[in-house]
Formats: sequence, structure tokens, C-alpha cells
Amino acid sequence: MLRVVSALGLVVATGLAVTVPPAAGAAEPSPTAPPGDYRSALIARLAKEWRDPALAAEIVNGLDPGLLASLEGRVALAEVATSPFLSYRPQRRPAKAFDSVIVYAFGYHDAADGGREPGPVNEALAAATRTLLAKRSLPVFAQTEIAEILAAEGVPRVTSIDPVAGPDGTIQYLSTAGVAVQAKAKAGAAGTDLGPVAVVAFSDHAGRSVLTTEAAGLDAALARGVTLPDAYDSASAQPWTRDRRSYLATDLFGRVATL
Repeated sequence: MLRVVSALGLVVATGLAVTVPPAAGAAEPSPTAPPGDYRSALIARLAKEWRDPALAAEIVNGLDPGLLASLEGRVALAEVATSPFLSYRPQRRPAKAFDSVIVYAFGYHDAADGGREPGPVNEALAAATRTLLAKRSLPVFAQTEIAEILAAEGVPRVTSIDPVAGPDGTIQYLSTAGVAVQAKAKAGAAGTDLGPVAVVAFSDHAGRSVLTTEAAGLDAALARGVTLPDAYDSASAQPWTRDRRSYLATDLFGRVATL
């Protein structure tokens, strides 16, 4: 479980931490420098994946040594430039190649009654899902915030992936991995063969969403012709989803922790 505990984006879980430094400050090595060490190689790869060399240098330079070591344990220096583990631009296939859809939520708003509202990003994810379904009718497994929108619009064959309540009734955080596992379990219980899965997710979250879906034993990719939302919501109830800098640092940790 990820927990943001400061305005600078400190994420703590299972003993590792990643601190995102202030936007201005210490000098940064050039992201185009020859990758002679692990940090430099990681900066070079992420500069391409994120299409933002300055942000890649800022975030990688702020990584906790423990997290950096964990990343190196997953991806050796010689593999940094090509490893799918660090991909943020997943493969795309035509809509006809898929048998089902899994939709991953991204943030939400707290409602006045104590519940949750989807927020603009999840509304955009619901719209992206409708675009895909216009190309091909498929069973959809979507997180609650998005499933409720689709169901209200009369979209058929929508299964809601809901957070689980703890023993005290408190709603537990539902991770990306938890969504994939729950979607697979619900499909199995309903006798639905997921087959190749079209993933719908926020643009910067899409790479990890595909990797996580694959880690659950499913064949996953993005659908061609479906534009994924990429505008962050500064009013999101989840601090790490409010801006790109905070999210991408958190995403790196999420890859180490769950993949």
C-alpha cells in the first residue's frame, strides 16, 4: 500500500522511500550524458519514456538509494535501455484483437456525504472506454468510479471492481494489482474467458497497468484509436495523482513493490 506523507511526495511502503525533490534547486546531470552509471542510464531511459528529460533527471536524482538498488535488482544496467519493466508506452493492437476490457481508475473526489465521486479523470476514462466499445462490444471490468458511470449510461456487460472493507469497516486501498486480480477472479466466477485484454488507464498509468495485467497471467495491451486522458486533476483526493511529478515518482515505486 502506498502512502503519501508530505507535500514533496514522500511515498512509504514496505521499508522503501522515494523523495521527490523541489522543482528548483540542485544541479542535475544531463539526461543525454553517456549512461556510465545506473542513475544516468535510468535518466536516459525515462527521459525518452516520459518525453521530459528535465523531469526524468529531477525524479531519478531524488530516488532513495534503497529504491534505486531495488530497481537495479529488477533491471540490470545493461538492460535499462530496453527492458519492458521501464516502459510507459505499451504496445497497441486493433480493437478486433481483444475479448474483454479492464479499466483502471485514477484518483477520485471526496463527496460531501463522505462517499466518493469519480472526478474528471475517471469521467474521461469512462469516455475512452465508450470509444473502444463503439469499435467492438466487449465485457468490461472497471473500478467502481468508472463502472457506475458506464452502468448509468446503459453500457451492457459491465462488472464493477470494488474496494474491500477491512474488519473495522474501513475501505481498503485497492491497488492496480488488486484490480487485475479481482477482475480475473470475477471473470472466472462468471464463466467469462477474458482472453486478450484491452487496458484503459490514465496515460502515465497505462504502462504499469498493462504490466500488472500481464503479471496476473493475462494477455494485455492498449487499443488503437483510443485516446487516453493525460490531464492531471489537482483536486484529486489521492495526492500522488494530482500532478505528473508526484505521480511518476510513485509509479516507479509501484513497479518495484508489485511487479
